[in-house]
Amino acid sequence: MENGNTQQPSPSTRVVRLDPPSLHTSTILKKSACVRPMRERCFNISLEEIPKKKIVNCYGMGGSGWTTLFGSVGKAIRLLEDKSNPIRVIGAGCMGLTAAIELVRQGYKVTGITAKELYDIASWRAGGYFAFVSLLTSPEEQANLDAIGFETFYAFRSIYEGSHPYLSRDCLRFLPVYGSSRTDIGLDTLEKEGLLPPSENVILDFGAIQHPGYTAHMTYFLDTVMIMKQLGAEVKRLGIPIEIQEVHSWDEIAEETIFNCSGLGGRELNKDSAIIPVRGHLLLLNDTAGKAHMDYIIYTTVEQSHQEEYIYLFPKSSSASSEIPDGFPCQGVLGGSFIPHTDKLTERELMELDEFEFEKMLSRSQRFFYGIK
Repeated sequence: MENGNTQQPSPSTRVVRLDPPSLHTSTILKKSACVRPMRERCFNISLEEIPKKKIVNCYGMGGSGWTTLFGSVGKAIRLLEDKSNPIRVIGAGCMGLTAAIELVRQGYKVTGITAKELYDIASWRAGGYFAFVSLLTSPEEQANLDAIGFETFYAFRSIYEGSHPYLSRDCLRFLPVYGSSRTDIGLDTLEKEGLLPPSENVILDFGAIQHPGYTAHMTYFLDTVMIMKQLGAEVKRLGIPIEIQEVHSWDEIAEETIFNCSGLGGRELNKDSAIIPVRGHLLLLNDTAGKAHMDYIIYTTVEQSHQEEYIYLFPKSSSASSEIPDGFPCQGVLGGSFIPHTDKLTERELMELDEFEFEKMLSRSQRFFYGIK
């Protein structure tokens, strides 16, 4: 049996035996690339007044849109005072849908949601791991991020406890997540506050290979597709219309008050140069990959080509696209890429980059789970 780490474990360190997914080209259901709208240094949660318009901005969370969801929307809504003006929401990702719902629940009048796209967006494809990761936030913004994250955590805890007003208990699970001791797993703050159980040092045993020097944590794993469907159902129940239209200027919007959850669109609408597209790559697994890996999460880094590369394994059970809006089943998803500024590439360069990253991802996953070099 091969050791994946030279660090010597303590004799009392618990060994965790995990069954890995079967990984080869025939177990890949779909290769998926998506763009996360990331704002460098800090999110944009602000109130901006321009001639004849009042813009409430709520965008730029990148790969942590789900982790900051309810806190971000809540903070943005608290910037509003006047409930008499009708509001137009821009964007139909998790931020836009949740904002529309919460505005109506708090007594605001939402005339509708305007969005460029409904399904081919990061909210549907997100892995679902709840942790403070995938951020380019400055140290000065850390306290703000923690507050937003805590508020979101409490909302997901209410879902888990079955007390959320419009999202059902089966939208998430409480699962173990394993990462190396050198990986920032994004749960330390929640553990220190006693909101999650303390971590534990473990050895991961996949049968063909062991990995000492790992930590075991617990966190929520979100069924993002189910949540998006339930958010959409609540929007429909509340009678909020959705209009498919790409907005290039605030002058195109009739309403005076706009709730801006446009994500990457904020770069053009707000002339916001801090917004950058970050490309991510996912390998969705099919039924032949097995099912034993659907009860745990891996979030770690391994060395590949002389640099540290991420490996995610999330027990995602469904995905969706504009071609299949009702969703399609899968048996987990592999991820681990975070490549900024890909908008500068040509279409051919993007295709070549995607295939290169998919091959790298499968290769390092086979090495991690099976010791295959």
